[in-house]
Amino acid sequence: MKKKMKKIVTLGMAAVMALSLAACGSNNENTTTASKTETETKSGDGAEKASEASEEGYTGELVTLTVWNTEVLSPGIQNNEVAKAIEEKLGIKIDVVQGDSQKFSILVAGGDLPDIIYTNPAQQNVTSNSLITSGQLIAMDDLIEEYGGNVKKNFSGRLEYSKKYLSNDEDKIYYLPVLVYETDPEHPNISYNIESLGLITRWDVYAAIGYPDIETTEDYLNVLKQMQDYARDNDLADGKQIYAISGWSDWGIWPWYVSNIAEMGYTGASGLIFNYADESVVEGLYDSDAFWDSLSFYNKAYNMGILDPEAFTMKNDQFWEKSQNGQVLMAYASWQTYWINQHFVSEGHGDWSYQKLPYDGYEYISGIITSDAPLGSGSDYATAITKNCKYPERAMQLIDFLNSEEGARLLYSGIEGVHWTQEGGVPLPTEEFIDLSKTDSDYLNNVGVNLYNKLCGFKDIQMLSDGYPADLMKSDEQKAENISDADRSYCDYYEEKTGGNYAYPGQVLYDMWQKGEINTNTDYYVYLDLVQESSESTQNIMSQCGQYMNIQAVKAIMAESEADFNACKEETLAGLEAKKYSQAVNENMGLLNQAKEDAKAAGIY
Repeated sequence: MKKKMKKIVTLGMAAVMALSLAACGSNNENTTTASKTETETKSGDGAEKASEASEEGYTGELVTLTVWNTEVLSPGIQNNEVAKAIEEKLGIKIDVVQGDSQKFSILVAGGDLPDIIYTNPAQQNVTSNSLITSGQLIAMDDLIEEYGGNVKKNFSGRLEYSKKYLSNDEDKIYYLPVLVYETDPEHPNISYNIESLGLITRWDVYAAIGYPDIETTEDYLNVLKQMQDYARDNDLADGKQIYAISGWSDWGIWPWYVSNIAEMGYTGASGLIFNYADESVVEGLYDSDAFWDSLSFYNKAYNMGILDPEAFTMKNDQFWEKSQNGQVLMAYASWQTYWINQHFVSEGHGDWSYQKLPYDGYEYISGIITSDAPLGSGSDYATAITKNCKYPERAMQLIDFLNSEEGARLLYSGIEGVHWTQEGGVPLPTEEFIDLSKTDSDYLNNVGVNLYNKLCGFKDIQMLSDGYPADLMKSDEQKAENISDADRSYCDYYEEKTGGNYAYPGQVLYDMWQKGEINTNTDYYVYLDLVQESSESTQNIMSQCGQYMNIQAVKAIMAESEADFNACKEETLAGLEAKKYSQAVNENMGLLNQAKEDAKAAGIY
């Protein structure tokens, strides 16, 4: 397994270099951080200009830049400590604009987008190419050349990728991918729990009912029913109604399939899914067995009375609130449970936590180690400057700073000397930062830590040049030292069961994977980032089908019997065909196959 992992990681790093070579011929100026010393000597005056913002604080004109951000709880002018540090260094105030897909579409239609945006077509319902063709964005090539020293120095392969695949064939840089991660193949990052999608269970309640065995998804649903009964009988949410499963509606049908198909071994792009074990098995999402098996899982949960009926009308923030209140016993992703578990501790519930059970009836567990991501999130969350920006040079200075190691450490760990310090050359979070993070649920938001990570070139666990991750709380030492009571009980249970020795929960799953007891996937499919956008007609078809499925999927989940569920499925598939779904899928399959050919031609498939 370790040999396979090393091969995959090496391929990921080679992929970026190959893209650069494919786009630039023999031009070797664009390299990845794999050859960091060489890259540093080539960053030129741009790096110096970017850093002139200055060591003692900015002394020039103070400007305000509007920034699209849906993670911040308090939009408007940002006054937290991290934002103030950025203002002091760069002379830039951040004014956050946020909203749902409807608001984003209105801003696009009116030509009123903020100065800086990040793209997320699935949530914004606007394609990245359409923002270019409608003249909403400006090309950043000249700005990067003059003010983007860190952008050029760190993960520079993103630039050639953006020009070739994210520019509507204009060979310009409109988007800058973010959240890049390049792993050390000899020392893979073992996630604290998991670092991905997955069905994640309230461990304390599972323990309270006696750790029942789970072999099938039906077993898992029955266990969730037992957990719900126990939680209600013992009033674990202080009088509030408890359901094993809940969800939200403002992301379409995301909760009802994404984590399930990931655990079945599928990933996807452009409305298609394929299996990790056999990439030749490519299907349209909405007519795939995996998709309908996911809906069947939630249909069974609904008819068992363990699925919150408000899930079909709630917003995402209401799901978070219920989960934090102890009203929900299953979550969908590590980026939910990481923060919810921290909230539990800060509210005096250190014995509560969500954990990934080794078995829930599905075959795969995603994110036991962090996979290579040399192109970051690709077109998702990529940073862009809009035509409305009155200060594009200053916008690029902000972007460049957030693509530097200094900026990454600030965004993820706070201010040096306040939230973290150097002790004997080792960067460590302060005891106050650690304690307040545990005891005050609002502390990190008030400080500003992790609020602006979608603008950062580095993933939080990326090792910086000092040998520690951008987020110092994600170091192996901190993961082991700051384990909660509930997390410790998870480790203790599996230590007794397996004879292992585990410092934090992720080591349990890693050990089981290494022993071949559970499956995961570490592959990095670079060609998924090379898939070009489909034609406007196909995009319209897929949009109509997506809106149709928002209704039909919920109808299927709420079907009163298996016969009704099957009838709904038959009705839905016919309705999709009436909307020319197969035609759209066929075009997208052609684009996926072309991306594979491009990857093969570049030697990175």
